Amino acid sequence: MVRRDLDSHCVRLDGKPAVASTDQRKRATFYNALGYAVELGLIDSNPVDRVQWTAPEVAQSIDRRVVASPAQVAALLEAVKSLGKRADKVTAFFGCLYYAGMRPSEAADLRRDDCDLSGRCAGCGTDFDDLASVKPSRSCDHPKIEYRRGRLVLVGTSPRAGSHWTDDGGSHERRGLKHRVRAETRTVPIPPRLVELLCAHVENHGVGPDGRFFRGLHGGPLSESVYDRWWKLARDKALTEAQTASPLARRPYDLRHAAASLWLNAGVPPTEVARRLGHGVAVLLRVYANCIDGGDDTMNDKIGDALG
Repeated sequence: MVRRDLDSHCVRLDGKPAVASTDQRKRATFYNALGYAVELGLIDSNPVDRVQWTAPEVAQSIDRRVVASPAQVAALLEAVKSLGKRADKVTAFFGCLYYAGMRPSEAADLRRDDCDLSGRCAGCGTDFDDLASVKPSRSCDHPKIEYRRGRLVLVGTSPRAGSHWTDDGGSHERRGLKHRVRAETRTVPIPPRLVELLCAHVENHGVGPDGRFFRGLHGGPLSESVYDRWWKLARDKALTEAQTASPLARRPYDLRHAAASLWLNAGVPPTEVARRLGHGVAVLLRVYANCIDGGDDTMNDKIGDALG
């Protein structure tokens, strides 16, 4: 019975093989449930320990084919915006994943108070620490703003847990940052482009009563099904037919992979990239080893010289 159950974790409902990481997560849940039965005295030992069964290997590194270039990401964000006002509500959300390397659950929980959005008026030269609340003055309407680098202080996440598993019956539950204690934060500098996207979002769509940038259709937490739908439509619109059929930026999460790859290839020290992503350095280098470019010609020349 245990062997049949473990085998079933490797298959989706449609009969096709499941992703290895999905099997790993299901097996852990199954093992812990049986471990709790041992604790309650319902069974003497965990039967999974008596079965010789090997789980499928889990891919450790990112497939570099999913990594989009800056030009492709810009085209995808523009495609999301062009789909209409409802789709535009998540343009800045996708921008957070790429320009700040945020996880979707982190971006879904981003609050107005967590952002420093700075810039200056190109006309009168006035500096602003909070562009989202800029008002015209007597001397200048501030018609053109030069956006500067900003900063996000990430406080928590808002992953989907399911209404059966939350204390308030909601589908999402607010938690601390992944791999960190509840009160710990992570500060991420952001480029002017993301400052511009966030300011435009506040101006065009506002924020929720609790300060959240991104909300669902009825004002609740932003659902994965909502932004996934707009992302698929944007891919169809911005990419070629061959690119759409490929793994290129297939999931919104791949924008985070693109951000990490861009930073590493730009020469940002791995320690700083890991800090911004909320990773350990060892995990970062293992996961993104296949996505780091640069130095190929030099290495090929050295090998050629050795062979010669």
